[in-house]
Amino acid sequence: MISSHSLSNRFWINTLLSILLACISHTAIANDKIQIPKIIQSIDSTISNKPEYYPQCRKTPLRVGKEDYQKGYLSLRGLKGVYINIDDVLKGAAARNVVLEENLKGLVVKMLNDAGLRLLTKEEMKKTPGQPEMSMYPSFPNHLGPYNEGDERIPYREDCCSIGIWTSFAQGAATLRDPLTNHKLGTWGTGHNTTDCSDVGGWMSKVVKETVEAFVEDKVKAEKEKIEQKEKAQAAGKKILEAKKQETPAESGAMECNTSLMMYIEMFKTNQTHIMPSKYFVLNKLAEAMMSCPTYHYIIETHADPRASHAYNEKLSEKRAASIKRYLMNKGVDENAFEMMAFGESRPVTAGVADEDYAANRRVVVTPIKVQP
Repeated sequence: MISSHSLSNRFWINTLLSILLACISHTAIANDKIQIPKIIQSIDSTISNKPEYYPQCRKTPLRVGKEDYQKGYLSLRGLKGVYINIDDVLKGAAARNVVLEENLKGLVVKMLNDAGLRLLTKEEMKKTPGQPEMSMYPSFPNHLGPYNEGDERIPYREDCCSIGIWTSFAQGAATLRDPLTNHKLGTWGTGHNTTDCSDVGGWMSKVVKETVEAFVEDKVKAEKEKIEQKEKAQAAGKKILEAKKQETPAESGAMECNTSLMMYIEMFKTNQTHIMPSKYFVLNKLAEAMMSCPTYHYIIETHADPRASHAYNEKLSEKRAASIKRYLMNKGVDENAFEMMAFGESRPVTAGVADEDYAANRRVVVTPIKVQP
């Protein structure tokens, strides 16, 4: 039987231990905050003597629902080297006396080199920004073992024999909501299997080469699309800048109901949410059109240039939209006659960095939509 005195002592001991653990935990958290490593921006995939941190994220994460999801193979753009655990295939085959194609690893190296890639060692992969790693998971027929001395042999059965190689490519990525939290994300993969076990070594050798070939093809495809996107952005930017140079809409004359406007003129100065007085006449003409066109509904978009964080530009775009809405309603336009949409920096029309490019991206777009009377 335990005395009340012993219970009392145990209570105070447990209380003191809890306080001590809480202090230690608080100190550890405080130290963690002090010792958080500075994230540096990697210039390229040059192998260094120390592991490099991931590139720094934007100051503010994207909002849920605002993510721009893209095809998985596009993650291969800019890749300089990759670690492939082909040794698992080689060692697995050797342990089962499966003969692979001669110098299979050398052929893989050549395929990568021809595409401007380098086969990294496991240690080099760990020191490369993003840590690009291709994992090949071979599946050998059960009857091949491997066997230890004394193991019972599994009989070969042609009707239930299968071989497979499943491949997954993963890279390091910083979590949007917490840039200091890093994960390995699978962004590319493929799989092969067969029930024909007549030539296990030949089939596996062929699949390894086909997998690397498909990886290289997708990498080249990703680079090509990157160039095409850049050229498209440059062409769009040139078109925008040419349109911007056109004569500013005249202050006189009515605007047609179905007139679509992309106002390249600077309605807002940089970082400003107040409409420039010199551009009031544009909104005056728009207000007149909206009030005289009851069978149309107008979508008005506001955009921002990319020289700030996502959150800042989104808020800036929302405030600009509010300014336009307030101006139009003060002119007598019914609130139900139009809809404001703020896109921030998410839809740039030019990738340039000149002042005129930024001005073009700070655009206001008006789209009239015919509705039933």
